[in-house]
Amino acid sequence: MRCFPSGAALDFSLPSMATGVVTKERYAERTKTVTLPAMTEVRWGHEVSGVRFGIRAPSRELEAGGTVVIEVLAQNRSQTPIHLFGFQPGYPRSLRVSPPKQHRPWIRISFGDTNVFHPPEAFVRLLPGAIVSTGLDLSFVFDRRGAGSWDLAFAYDPVRASGRHDAWKAEGDVQTGICEVVVTVARSLRDAGIDEAAETRLDDLLLRGDPDLVRHLHPFGRGGAAFAARRVARILSAGGESTLGWRALDALSLLGDAGVEAVHEARGQLPHAETALAFAEDWLRHRRGQPTTDHHLPFVTRLERVLEQPDQRGNFLLTWTAVDSDIHGSRRLQVFGNGERIVTARLPGASVAHTRRSYLAPHQLQVLLEALRDAAVWLLRPLRDRGLPDEPRPTLEVQLALGEPFTRNVALWNGEWRLGPASSLADLLDRLSQSASPDSMLPPSMPPPSSLPPPPSR
Repeated sequence: MRCFPSGAALDFSLPSMATGVVTKERYAERTKTVTLPAMTEVRWGHEVSGVRFGIRAPSRELEAGGTVVIEVLAQNRSQTPIHLFGFQPGYPRSLRVSPPKQHRPWIRISFGDTNVFHPPEAFVRLLPGAIVSTGLDLSFVFDRRGAGSWDLAFAYDPVRASGRHDAWKAEGDVQTGICEVVVTVARSLRDAGIDEAAETRLDDLLLRGDPDLVRHLHPFGRGGAAFAARRVARILSAGGESTLGWRALDALSLLGDAGVEAVHEARGQLPHAETALAFAEDWLRHRRGQPTTDHHLPFVTRLERVLEQPDQRGNFLLTWTAVDSDIHGSRRLQVFGNGERIVTARLPGASVAHTRRSYLAPHQLQVLLEALRDAAVWLLRPLRDRGLPDEPRPTLEVQLALGEPFTRNVALWNGEWRLGPASSLADLLDRLSQSASPDSMLPPSMPPPSSLPPPPSR
């Protein structure tokens, strides 16, 4: 890592010691162990409105597609407490990354949550003189930008607070110093014969969702599978960027055993994407027809029995909660083993929900059970630690029989439902929960029943 000035003065102040007093002797002793690079590894920016921000980049070269975490620090140098956004652990946030421009030849990083009103729990209270830090995962940013030497800085944009909560707002632009991050090529891809031009071409096919992607991967053999496995890590990105990861997973499912092996190897190379790659490996092994693990075997066996033997559906219960919040209202679906369907909905701002009841035909209930099997509902699990601000988190509860081994409770972020392997299941459950009409599941190719009025003539 190489840091260089951006107009702000270097900070050579020593951290406070236990006694709070720094004598001449203790200062001399301290300078023997604290070298200049250690003192200047945090690159502070100008103080604005009593607050300054610093950035600590990795101290080694990084590999494209690997783990790239940048530490950002904030220090309150005013005389009053302030409330900052983005430093509260567990609260969802997003990042806005702006590429270098002519008037700003560095990558600008900021929180991309400026258009949403955030509750008080989204902010951290920073006392005078205190320092708070957070890590920004930029792994996927540099995965897209590739190898090279990149200058970057973090800027704190004003974030709005809900109610009467007073969030800190700078009286001007505030950012950290500028640091350089060195990113090398993915050695595993270069060893497999995928040079920079080939990697760019494959990325373009993936970005466009080209159906010929698999055909272009085959000539590279294991290298093509390794490329797709590394791109699966983008599932953990927020927003539309995750689409690329899901497309890569689809491509791997068509590469056979080579896809499974590539994902298994990538798990050791990309520790920051362990959750996504572990799910990808489980999903690909399932698609390849490999035996179910002992943990899931009771549930899978029971699901097959419920599918083939309708008389075994007495304890079946499915509950789908598409949304449940004060702002967006609520929508809840329940389906029982006898075909009974209960839809409970509450409009945004309403205090009372309304309920409708109907019955599914036997073949309609069969379609629903097959959708649970096709989506491998027993493998579904949340992959992202955080969602986007105001991103719903639909939940699905499935009970096949009494007892813990025969139940599953899944809560995924909305983007994971809509883009992942369970997208068809989520779409079906949404259609079932939007109407209580017994005819809502008729395929488009089938004519409506005679009980319905004919369509209006034009």
